[in-house]
Amino acid sequence: MGLVDITHVDNIAENCVKLYNELPKTGKPVEAEWTVLSCIIQYDNRTEEFEVVSLGTGSKCIGASKMSSTGDMLNDSHAEVFARRGFLIYLYDNMEQALDSKQSIFNFENGLFKVKDNINFIFYSSQLPCGDASILPKAGEEDQYGDVLQSMKKQALEDICDVEHKKSKTDIHRTGAKCLPDSEQDSKQPGASYHLLGHVRTKPGRGDRTQSVSCSDKMARWTHVGIQGGLLDLLLSKPIFINYFIFGSGVTYSDESLTRALLKRNADDLSLVQPDIIPQFYQSKLVFPYIRTEQNVRPAPGSIVWTRSKGVEVAVQGRKLGVTKKKAKSLSSSLFINKYNIYKKFQSVLNRSEKVKKSIGLQTLKDVPYNEMKRKSKRYLSQWELVKDIFFKSWTKKPDMWNFCIE
Repeated sequence: MGLVDITHVDNIAENCVKLYNELPKTGKPVEAEWTVLSCIIQYDNRTEEFEVVSLGTGSKCIGASKMSSTGDMLNDSHAEVFARRGFLIYLYDNMEQALDSKQSIFNFENGLFKVKDNINFIFYSSQLPCGDASILPKAGEEDQYGDVLQSMKKQALEDICDVEHKKSKTDIHRTGAKCLPDSEQDSKQPGASYHLLGHVRTKPGRGDRTQSVSCSDKMARWTHVGIQGGLLDLLLSKPIFINYFIFGSGVTYSDESLTRALLKRNADDLSLVQPDIIPQFYQSKLVFPYIRTEQNVRPAPGSIVWTRSKGVEVAVQGRKLGVTKKKAKSLSSSLFINKYNIYKKFQSVLNRSEKVKKSIGLQTLKDVPYNEMKRKSKRYLSQWELVKDIFFKSWTKKPDMWNFCIE
């Protein structure tokens, strides 16, 4: 069942912005600042009821030299990533509820979890993801923006990682996300040839280059192998896919660029990598108040994450805001969505059920490092290798450094 009714789409977007407005001011933009808002919404296709289950804001990344091997820092603090990590916590919470015979979105059978058939998931973001999806022609923007935006066209700016404006009719919107170092590079020639299309890109950083791929690349990965990732995939009978994507207004938008970036990319034959669920794209009429405009010129330094069970936390430079220098590396003072705490939630689920342990071939969790546990996810890794080979051609190479254990 599709979200055909535009009122439904707008209601969902309105609920996301309403939840954001109800959160404390800490971490939000102040005067002349902007941010990105992303949410994951649970949608019951029987009752047509929906609920925001995770929320994220932000547009920052840390450089490669600042990454931590103990899993206590967030490499990528973009809104889309924070919303997805909050969603993982929501899924683990529901697994624990299923094991306790409480209300849950999961059925528990044969030691594995399966999302109930009536449950769908929607991804809302106030603008297109940085990277490939944000590379689109500037010509004909009247069609891309819709009637509601005609009076706002001058304020509608580029992707959050934009470089500059060009006024040529054949020009394209820019992204500051860079092609991988060992791949073909953008020509940066004036006009439509400035960028290469379909390439995996890393997010820009100040001086110290990041190893985090663009949100277009991450969302394409979620589209083809599931949003759950390798660790959580060990506990599932099948992957979890996003059914619908909704984007806000007042910014550039294109179904064509989304289809290219999230679904097709460089693949000649999609039949080998076709996702189980092909998402549908929508644009709401609602404009998020803190998009980048001629007045909002600086990115807000903080990122926010919210889930119902954990409440709200604010991050700056990959760490929890307000933590003293003395406790900066204390795991007890770290963000609840970092690698360490997500692995801790994973182990919490396993410790509740011997059936779960048995289903993934584990007798004990003692001294199993995070990266070793992820390598056990054979189904996920096999599909990901296939998708990388056919769909992306190349991908960033991160160090295998997260060999921490839960204390």
